[in-house]
Amino acid sequence: MHSKCFIVVFAILTILRCIYSYAPLKIVNGDEVVPHSLPYVVFLESVINGRTVRCGGSLVRQDQILTAASCLYEAENVSIIVGAHNIEQNETTQFKIKGATNFTIHENYTSETRANDIALINLDINVPLANDSIALISTPPLADILQTYADDLGLVAGWGKTNDTDPTYSPVLRKIEITIIPFLSCTIPYLFKVKESQICTSGIQNSKNICLGDSGSPLVVNGTQVGVASYGSDFGCSVGAPGVYTRLTSYYSWLAANVH
Repeated sequence: MHSKCFIVVFAILTILRCIYSYAPLKIVNGDEVVPHSLPYVVFLESVINGRTVRCGGSLVRQDQILTAASCLYEAENVSIIVGAHNIEQNETTQFKIKGATNFTIHENYTSETRANDIALINLDINVPLANDSIALISTPPLADILQTYADDLGLVAGWGKTNDTDPTYSPVLRKIEITIIPFLSCTIPYLFKVKESQICTSGIQNSKNICLGDSGSPLVVNGTQVGVASYGSDFGCSVGAPGVYTRLTSYYSWLAANVH
């Protein structure tokens, strides 16, 4: 009897492991934002081992962009568009930088597990700020270091794919507003592989989720960036798996040492 129970439990855990494994990200069932209403969001396109990788990021200083390490690890260079809404158009608000190569990738980043999935792009020039299209986003202060943000409403935006079947990416910036869930509600579906240095959003809220093209995008609560989009489920963004982000309060010291 015990052996049969063990076999059943092992089979369930194996299935869950297959479903909730690490996959790159996209905004699913999101809404197009009012143009330039999220002026801190940055479009990134990296060249990694000859392959083009689309990501998001956030402007945390005029000369620094916060993103995921997975967007820059082994990258030859990255092209950047700040102040964009439709990346397929030459909008007058856009500020473009081609071929950036100065990156600060977390020294303990692991590509296999996405642990410490956080990085900075260090620019040689200052991005000009414009109230209506380009602005900075703040990261959590020291006073918030113990905040879990559980049950808070988060906002994330990007130019990734919009569903699991359409191979094309969104040309316009899209967003979702989604609830941040408690740590245990996220790590259990991923077989305890999610760490306390990560933060998760619900995967079952109106079929909205992150999941190719939106890694590195900022997760924002009440005007403060609290996370960096990291990964979702290999089985698709609408299967109900939580979206996983790097938790910025866990990297307060790293940010303080490297954002300057």
